[in-house]
Amino acid sequence: MERDEHNVLETLSQDEPTTTSDNSGPTEKPSGLGGVMIGIGEQVYSILLLSFFFLEVFATGFTPYIGKALNFVLLSWMYAYYCFEYKWNLSEVALDRRLDFFESNWAFLAGFGSPCVLAIFFFSPLVSYGVMAILFPLFVLTATSSGADQPIFSQRRKWKYLGLGRLPVFYAADTLS
Repeated sequence: MERDEHNVLETLSQDEPTTTSDNSGPTEKPSGLGGVMIGIGEQVYSILLLSFFFLEVFATGFTPYIGKALNFVLLSWMYAYYCFEYKWNLSEVALDRRLDFFESNWAFLAGFGSPCVLAIFFFSPLVSYGVMAILFPLFVLTATSSGADQPIFSQRRKWKYLGLGRLPVFYAADTLS
């Protein structure tokens, strides 16, 4: 785990430069009370962001014709974010770096979260809760122990011109937050 944490921090801070001016370099949190306040602020902002994203997911379920498909994709992203959030908290990755990683690797994360959502869509509520009680911890363990960020960054360099760019998944939730 220590080796993976070190690789995640190196990969997120060195391998992939961000496109916005806010994230132009690795940021160090101040120590002491300032660091604690920044940590609390990030957690509160993360809760607000995910709450607004959950409201988006809920609202898309009522959209005619394409609502179920949109709901499936958004729920997949939400479960993937929840699974990887444990790893990011353990590695102390800043929220802006998490969102940048998530929006840059949206296709992988949609696929990662989709098995959890399949249980919700195809089983009765009672059965889907039981399946989720088994699947979700396994996916959290998979996300926590994986080195998924290294292969994604190296493959993205190869696929740079194939059109899989950054997708602002959290744009509406971020704007509302």
